[in-house]
This record gives sequence, structure tokens and C-alpha cells, in this order.
Amino acid sequence: MNKEKYVMTDLVFKFNLLDKDSRKEILDFLDFLLTKKPKAPKKKISDYKKKILKVSVWSEGDIDLVVKNQKKFDQWKAREW
Repeated sequence: MNKEKYVMTDLVFKFNLLDKDSRKEILDFLDFLLTKKPKAPKKKISDYKKKILKVSVWSEGDIDLVVKNQKKFDQWKAREW
């Protein structure tokens, strides 16, 4: 078992041993720690648009070419030894 998995298993085991109030206290403390963590910068919509514009688009001709070559490939017979 890798170390992270062991730590998580140990954490869940110990958490389940606690009473309801203690569990709430742990969860509140975790929330507190998370508020101190630096937040990732919000992504701008313009950055997303730039990224999505880089996605390739295939025309019907491109797809037809792939299908045609697939059929040729399916007909290909490997040499026997």
C-alpha cells in the first residue's frame, strides 16, 4: 500500500472513532486551513476562448479520408513467416 493511501486510511479510521462533536471540530479546522490556502487565480473567459480555438476541427473530407484509409488498412494482409 502506498504511503498516501495508508495516510488516508488511517485518517478515515481515526475520524470514525470520534464522536459527532469532535468530527465537527475536525471539519471546522479543515475548513479553516483551506481558507488560509492561497486560492488559484480565476481563469479569464478570454483565456478559455483562446484555448478552445486551438482545438482542431475536421471537415467531412478529412473524415472521409480516414475512413478510406481504414478500409485499406483492414484489407492489408501481413506477411507470414
